[in-house]
Amino acid sequence: MTPVIEQLQSLNRILVELARRQPFHGANFEEILQDILWTSARSLNVARVSLWFYSGDRQQIQCVQLFQQSPPGFTAGMRLTASDYPRYFAALQEERTITAHDAWHDPRTREFRKTYLEPLGITSLLDVPIWVEGSMIGILCHEHIGSPRQWTVAEEQFAASLADLVSLVVESRDRHRALRALEESEARLATFFQATSEAVVIHEQGTILDVNAATERLFGYTASELVGQSVLLLTHPESRSLILERIQQPIDIPFEALARTKSGEALIVEVQGKSILYRGRWARVVGIRDITQRKTAEQNVQLAAQRQQLLAEIALRIRQTLELPEILNTTVVEVRRYLLSDRVFIVSFDPRTEEIQVVAAAMAPQWHTNLEALLQNVHYRSRLLTTPATLSCEREMLDPHLRQVYAAHHIQSCLLIPIQHQPQGPCFLLGVHQCDRPREWQPYERAFLEQLATQVAIALQQAELYQQLAALNANLEQQVAERTEQLQQKMRELEELNHLKDVFLHAVSHDLRTPVLGTLMVINHLLQNNTSDTIPVPRSTLTCIQHSQQRQLHLIETLLHIHVDQQPSLSLAIAPTSLATLVKAIVAELQPLLQKNKATVKLDIPPTLPLVPVDPMQLRRVYENLITNALKHNRPGLTITLTAEVQGDMAYCTVQDNGVGIGSDQRSRLFDLYYRGRESHHRTGIGLGLYLCRQIITAHGGEIGVEDNHPQGATFWFRIPIARPT
Repeated sequence: MTPVIEQLQSLNRILVELARRQPFHGANFEEILQDILWTSARSLNVARVSLWFYSGDRQQIQCVQLFQQSPPGFTAGMRLTASDYPRYFAALQEERTITAHDAWHDPRTREFRKTYLEPLGITSLLDVPIWVEGSMIGILCHEHIGSPRQWTVAEEQFAASLADLVSLVVESRDRHRALRALEESEARLATFFQATSEAVVIHEQGTILDVNAATERLFGYTASELVGQSVLLLTHPESRSLILERIQQPIDIPFEALARTKSGEALIVEVQGKSILYRGRWARVVGIRDITQRKTAEQNVQLAAQRQQLLAEIALRIRQTLELPEILNTTVVEVRRYLLSDRVFIVSFDPRTEEIQVVAAAMAPQWHTNLEALLQNVHYRSRLLTTPATLSCEREMLDPHLRQVYAAHHIQSCLLIPIQHQPQGPCFLLGVHQCDRPREWQPYERAFLEQLATQVAIALQQAELYQQLAALNANLEQQVAERTEQLQQKMRELEELNHLKDVFLHAVSHDLRTPVLGTLMVINHLLQNNTSDTIPVPRSTLTCIQHSQQRQLHLIETLLHIHVDQQPSLSLAIAPTSLATLVKAIVAELQPLLQKNKATVKLDIPPTLPLVPVDPMQLRRVYENLITNALKHNRPGLTITLTAEVQGDMAYCTVQDNGVGIGSDQRSRLFDLYYRGRESHHRTGIGLGLYLCRQIITAHGGEIGVEDNHPQGATFWFRIPIARPT
């Protein structure tokens, strides 16, 4: 799952948890707002979140709550005036959300830079208006401190949803204020009615003896019509048993009951009685207070809370999926279940192609109809596509053509709700049909569907974003596959080149062996047949040539051996050898090369050093390679120091020079096959010498390495056993 999808789902979970956590009815208004601000700051990781409300003339906004994370706490009181910040106030009226990624330069917010943004270090703003009953009452502001921030679509949607929650809180607060005012008013009226105007009925065992004027006004009867009648005349049938019980067993505790007026209207009343001595006999005086409005308000508040809870649950089910068909199908099923309607459907219309189609539908079995045919009707199609806002279509309000269409499809009442999805591309419309009877759509039903349409629009945007990411992932997978195929092709080409290199080395080795063997045969013949000193070439010269040719032949054979065998190994002729004697002889043979390079060799190998079990010929090659390697990579005038000492059961030998040294990036690869170093591209050789040195020392049971003594040069070292390995 991509990070963007994870962020969308994470913020949705936080939003649903916040909606479930806060009871928007009967809760402390300030605590709910502080919880919303705290949750917003932590979820979006911003330094400050504040809530601003407009003044009465809408020329000022005042901060009523400000939460800042460092130091944590809540403050309030700051004011901003439209005359000081005209562009910002204009942008609030024109745009739903002000997303200022770079607030210092954004034309809507840069007028705050000197007085507000720079002093507080604020670089990015995300301001979301708060709407209540179609009017913007304030702003929920998110302030980011630090480097400018690129707000994501998920963060904008989350902030907008939080602003909607604030709207719900404000509406709930207003309803509670109205309810409290109503209750206080009823309390005052109750006191007043007890004295003069409350409906008062005096009865004896249920027979009315007297009533006051307030009773006449409440029930619509005259006093003469009520006196002598039973109190059941004022009682609703549902409460008759309760009233009869109270007549037989009077109590002074107030209770609620249903009353009925002369016109048949049902009233919810609060009844409280007291026994008195009336005209010389005991009777009950009963105060009757109409509490219908209060009860209706309480029921409305409760229903509103239930609707909000239901909306949150439906929105959660809709937004739990990122598949477009499932979102649409869930929407129509939930709407039909909530409204108990006969048909619910969603149509999609593409303005570019003028194509319209049903994308989801839920219908009662007895009211199935061909919605596609309905959409093709010119009159109904025109009504659908010209619906800018929620529209209720009643049959008596329709023109004759639409009336015929509605009759053909059994449409008694309909409701159309646009889903504001995106400014370009396909748009969606939610339609509801009532087929069994005419229906008057209630304001709360329209408001519920409009709020649900907003949630559906957000879910559609999320689904489209998910589809785009899925397409991008598929494209990336294809690119990776293509790149993998290219790399595999390159590997095949490299394998072919490696094979050609092997063929080349075998050919070169074969061609070099022939002249070397020929030269060696001639020299051997001269040395065998001429024992005097009258040979045209001095014997010492021929001996050097012989040794050189032998070493060259051995090098070529070793090269062939390396390329034939995947795991190179050497055959050793072990013999007890004096290192001092062997090294002295090697230096003597290399004197012409040392003189040519004006090099000096210092020997520090004690003659008393124990003998070492080695192959003298192979160890000679190690010393020759290390000495010639030092001469090749340094300027003339080099000083080479050869040392050896005993360390435990090993002989520790070094070849040290005072040249330019070896870089740290080259030391780890010096002993690799064919490695020649960055500075050796102009020199002869194929990078075999140091590799052979490691092979020889390893075959003897030892180890070899190099140390950089920069700027004094380099030191090659190796260890070989003194005693023969077991």
